[in-house]
Amino acid sequence: MATTVPIPVPGGFRRRLTVAFVLVAASAGGLLALTSYVLVREYRHQTFENHAEEGAKLSLLSTPGELSLTDFEALLAEFRRRGGFETVALVDGAVFSSLPELGMDDIPDDLLGRVEPSQLLGADTVVDGHPYRVVAGQRRDSSARLYFFSSKQELIASVTEMRNVLAVSWLVAVAAAALVGRHVARRTLRPVRAAAEASQSLAEGLLDTRLTRLSDDEFGVLGHAFNEMADALQAKMEQLERRAERERRFTADVAHELRTPLAAMMSALSLVEDGLGELPSDMRRPVELLVSDVRRLQGLVLELLELARLDAGREDAHLEPLRLQDALKAAVATCDPDDTIEAEVPDDVYVMADRVRFRRVVTNLLDNACRHGAPPINVEAQEQADTVEIHVLDRGPGIGDGDGDNERLFHRFYKADTARTRDGAGLGLAIALENAKLQRGELRASNREGGGACFTFVLRATSSGAERDHEHHQTSSI
Repeated sequence: MATTVPIPVPGGFRRRLTVAFVLVAASAGGLLALTSYVLVREYRHQTFENHAEEGAKLSLLSTPGELSLTDFEALLAEFRRRGGFETVALVDGAVFSSLPELGMDDIPDDLLGRVEPSQLLGADTVVDGHPYRVVAGQRRDSSARLYFFSSKQELIASVTEMRNVLAVSWLVAVAAAALVGRHVARRTLRPVRAAAEASQSLAEGLLDTRLTRLSDDEFGVLGHAFNEMADALQAKMEQLERRAERERRFTADVAHELRTPLAAMMSALSLVEDGLGELPSDMRRPVELLVSDVRRLQGLVLELLELARLDAGREDAHLEPLRLQDALKAAVATCDPDDTIEAEVPDDVYVMADRVRFRRVVTNLLDNACRHGAPPINVEAQEQADTVEIHVLDRGPGIGDGDGDNERLFHRFYKADTARTRDGAGLGLAIALENAKLQRGELRASNREGGGACFTFVLRATSSGAERDHEHHQTSSI
């Protein structure tokens, strides 16, 4: 049984390759941007804190030991000129501030009461939504404690701006990676797509299809291997075609050459049959077997000649609307003179068929059921949307267990039981299949529920005469 390989959606692998390219670029770019942001942010904050402490240390050195309000006002001007920060001073319980909104309540708890002489302590705080870095210090020779407020507004704004720039850069890099990945995927998979199209052309019968513009990389090796395979396949198919043509010619020649001696034998056979009753009893049986074999040989020769004409394409089908009930009755009457085959056919159902070939298909199916099946044998017809299915049913042993048996039934000279040598040559179903194809129909075989075989003949449904003028002169060939 053939293995079916699912065909992928065109472009699916290209999309996956592009997505993989984008994911790698996005992951690497995102990791690089995030790492850069964290490192730069920490560096900027640390630099700002160091700068604030250096400014506070220099400011403490210039602060007098005894600090009054007048001294503090003069000192603030120098602090602002030098460091650009605001100051809160605590001198003997008195609070001096460079800004009215700054006071002891704005100093972080971590700095209150913890400052030692010649020591600097720092902490972050927010005053009215404004971030500050607060550095506290006290000179060894003074009781005044100073708290320096350095604004972090510009620092946070610059870090935020850097974050936004990195995010936009990452998005641009991802978009660029998508474009580049798509271009690379398309260019890389172009030889694969060409090989797939060439393979499809080979499957459609264009055996001269080859890959061109081969490169020197791995895809070039694939292309050379494909071309070698195509050359071998074309040579093999031509060899098989020549062999099949020789076999068809041999079959036609043998059948044609047998017609002349067979005609003479049939003439002599008629004379023998007339005098069969006058023969002695010990000679009658051999003569009867001879008569049977000659008639069987005649049927085989006629079937071979018919197959030869079908293979040569010299047989035409004259399609016309046929009333199914009448056509089936005529075919059943040919094979069933004792009226034992039951036919259930709907009224007023018409099919497009060739009258002679329709009877040929049905009689061959009925003959097969009579030879290899078992009664009761029935013929049923079912009308579908635009087709009609004709079922020939029997209660015999069936047709095997697998789909392979169903297909081999229509092969020439195929016999399910090779021990049966006198039940025909195995050409009846093959001839029925070829005649069904000529009528644009189908022929299928399957096992029947409850035991037995079911052969289905499918034809196109039509009205009583609407298509007669259109298709009466149309012909089809294998």
